[in-house]
Amino acid sequence: MRHLTGITSKNMKRVSAFVLILSILFCVCTFSCNNSVDDMLDDYNGGFNKGYVTVSDKDDSDYELEPDDPGYDQTKLLFDDYTVFDIGTLNLAAPQSCLNYKWVVTDPSAENTMEAVPVTFYDGNTSSYCATKDFVVYIPESGLETEHTYKLTLAVTGKKGGIYTDSCLFYIVKYYVNY
Repeated sequence: MRHLTGITSKNMKRVSAFVLILSILFCVCTFSCNNSVDDMLDDYNGGFNKGYVTVSDKDDSDYELEPDDPGYDQTKLLFDDYTVFDIGTLNLAAPQSCLNYKWVVTDPSAENTMEAVPVTFYDGNTSSYCATKDFVVYIPESGLETEHTYKLTLAVTGKKGGIYTDSCLFYIVKYYVNY
């Protein structure tokens, strides 16, 4: 006797056997894998952990030295120059181990290149120098000119009393959006 759907009991047995075989294959494939999800993620992420990024081809041990350590090079306090957008923040930090910090901004194009430029810092204070470990300036509210170059000098006192100085130029450039 035929059913209205056109499926006979013989075909139904074949379909059931096929579904059973597929289920067994799925279970075997799933449970035979001995990697957990964490193992697979670690394997994937391991492709990106290639070590530390260096900014120079010099020995990495130089970057671990602090002021007053033998062999410390004060020219590593700052990079030579920085570029910051007029809508951005200039955020720099001195070594943690220092006793005193003094950040001073000057204008190399001014008549008196040694005169400090007053800056409004991120915390809202306006001063001709900053005496904290961090130098954080939100450019739109800093009072600094756009499309201008400034010189930043950092002087620190090391943990044993040595004085170290480094300077850099920073450029404030206009941020343009191209549509």
